[in-house]
Amino acid sequence: MKPLVAIVGRPNVGKSRLFNRLVGQRRAIVADVPGVTRDRHYAPADWAGREYIVIDTGGLDLEPAADLEHKISKQSMRAVEEADAVICLFDGQCDPTSSDREVVAALRGVSKPVIFVVNKVDEATHEARLHEFYELGIKDLFAVSAEHGRGVDDMLDELWRRLPQAPEPSEEAERGTMVAVVGRPNVGKSTLINRLAGEERVVVHEKAGTTRDAIDVEIDFEGHAYTFIDTAGVKRGWGVADRLEKFTAMRSLRTIDRAAIVLQLIDGSEGMTKQDLHLSEFVREQGKGLIILVNKWDLVDEEWELRRQKILDALGEMADVPLLAISAAKGQNCLKIFSLIDRMEAGLAQKISTSKLNRIIERALAEHHLPVYKGREVRIYYATQVSTYPPTFALFANYPAAVPYQYRRYLIRRIQEELGGGGVPVRIVCRRK
Repeated sequence: MKPLVAIVGRPNVGKSRLFNRLVGQRRAIVADVPGVTRDRHYAPADWAGREYIVIDTGGLDLEPAADLEHKISKQSMRAVEEADAVICLFDGQCDPTSSDREVVAALRGVSKPVIFVVNKVDEATHEARLHEFYELGIKDLFAVSAEHGRGVDDMLDELWRRLPQAPEPSEEAERGTMVAVVGRPNVGKSTLINRLAGEERVVVHEKAGTTRDAIDVEIDFEGHAYTFIDTAGVKRGWGVADRLEKFTAMRSLRTIDRAAIVLQLIDGSEGMTKQDLHLSEFVREQGKGLIILVNKWDLVDEEWELRRQKILDALGEMADVPLLAISAAKGQNCLKIFSLIDRMEAGLAQKISTSKLNRIIERALAEHHLPVYKGREVRIYYATQVSTYPPTFALFANYPAAVPYQYRRYLIRRIQEELGGGGVPVRIVCRRK
């Protein structure tokens, strides 16, 4: 599984700017206002071919503390507990503060790699300021400029040297289709797995999962094997689900990494919240098959089509995701989940021949021409499928970087139509011929 790297530090030291630097695009809102980070701040990244997930802890503060500007938040410390490594960031443009000292003190007992980094060291002449931070009792410091990229490479090299080696894969093969069950607290994740495990014609086997605090529940249904991964942890005795609704974003990210398909539960009475949407976006970016289950629908007094349309509007470009209204507590529509999983898996495994794929691309190009790049015609010569789970296609062009995002989205939609729709994620990579 991909390691988790949490960025911590007091407000306004540049955590979001470093996050954007590591991810490679402007994902976090950056402003010189303490506590501005409130939104979605976890994303996949890679360094020298090694993949990881980076977390800006400000964005994981689901219940922001009133004094966030003065101390590390409870949620940030939870991120530290769950992460595999920590980047502790300071502001090199000012002297160490009492909040910096609190952060360092809080990290002293952490039994995992902690990289202490002084940010906003934009020039070599600024490095003289580092000696003030050594007074915090830190042995090794890295000077970086998150804005300009200075020193970030050395920091990442050291981070990877300190990360523990990934565990060897288990000799016991994971069984059947891997399905992650994720969602906000108390949406019914464990209740759903309990329901599926207790339905007629289902055989259940319980074993410890490889995800921290998660349990893999193996279910056989009509001759097909599935392994459901519950982030809350399903224990023996299926009736204790209510007290097992423990959730952290980090555990869900680990779970998503293992699965081919993700069942995301949302609360039918609340609809699609911002936090739900951020999790959905992450799942799709990871190339996983996403199915959204609107749980507790038996408690909602609204026409399904009206609520469904509101959710689709919120999903925007992800409006092709399958939606199903269920009641995990009462079993309403729960058995339909298996057929949705089967259809999604078939789509993820589907292959398109090179000849058929190029006919699809040729028709798409004929209907909507590529925009001109610096006065020159952009041409796509041919395409081929390079992998499945998710279906991934390489397009060979004279100017790969000149194929704009919206045009790639257009080509993805055309390919998805050939795959039968159903919300199957598709990736396109453009390469030079």
